[in-house]
Amino acid sequence: MATLLQQVTQEIEKKRNELFDIYKRYGFLHSKTIQCSQELDKLLNQISYSK
Repeated sequence: MATLLQQVTQEIEKKRNELFDIYKRYGFLHSKTIQCSQELDKLLNQISYSK
């Protein structure tokens, strides 16, 4: 079973890929891009706070 850190790391990688795809389709300032970026920030904060 994967540890919590491994799970969050996998989620971060998926969210980064999703963010890049949304950015390519809609650009930097679209609400979908901003929302996805904020979701990625939350995941990154989970890693940061766990250390």
